[in-house]
Amino acid sequence: MRFLQIILSLSLCLTAITGDYIVFESKYSSSQVFRAFADSSVHASIGLLSATLFFTHEISISRYASVCNIIFCTILSSFIDIDHVMEAKSIYLKDMHNLKRGIFHCTTFWLIVSLLFILYSYVVKKLNIYILTFMIIIAYTSHHIRDGNRRGLWLYPFGHTPPISKFIYVALIGILPNIYAKIFTYMENGFYRHNVVNAGYKMVV
Repeated sequence: MRFLQIILSLSLCLTAITGDYIVFESKYSSSQVFRAFADSSVHASIGLLSATLFFTHEISISRYASVCNIIFCTILSSFIDIDHVMEAKSIYLKDMHNLKRGIFHCTTFWLIVSLLFILYSYVVKKLNIYILTFMIIIAYTSHHIRDGNRRGLWLYPFGHTPPISKFIYVALIGILPNIYAKIFTYMENGFYRHNVVNAGYKMVV
C-alpha cells in the first residue's frame, strides 16, 4: 500500500506539471475552447487521483462508498469553475475572459463550508458526512492551489496572496492528500471516542 501511495503522489505531481503544459504552453493553447476543457480536465484528474490516494490510507469505509466519494470529489474539483458562468451571466467563453473571481474560487468560503460540515458531522455522529467533508476539502484545495500558481489564493476579506511558486504548488498537490488522511484518522478516533463516552453517559443517566 505504501508503494501505491508513492506512485499516486508522484502521479499527482506529474499530472499537475504535464497538465499545465498542455493547457498553457501547447500548440493548442491559443484556443479558448481547448484551454477551458483541458483546464477542467486537469482539475478533475487531480481531484480523482487525490481522492484515490486519500482512500489508500486506513479509512474505515466500504469499496462502494469509496468509489462514490472519489466520483464526487472528481466532479467537484472541476465543477468549481462553474462560477465563471455565474459571473459572466453567459455560457459563451468569450464572455468569461478576464472576469473577477467567483465565490467558488474564494478559499474563505470553502473554509467556512468545511468547518460547518465537520461540526455538523460531529454533532449528528454521521461518518459519511465527515468523509464527504474531506472530499470537499480535497476538491477545493487542489483546485485553488493549482489556480494559485498564477493568481494566488483569495482569502476574503484580506485579499489575494502572491502567486504560489511552481515548486510549492506541485509539492502540495502531491503531499496534501496524505496529510488529510492522517488528519482524518486522528479526528475519526476522537469522533468515535466521543460517541462511546456519550453512549456510556446516556446509559448511566
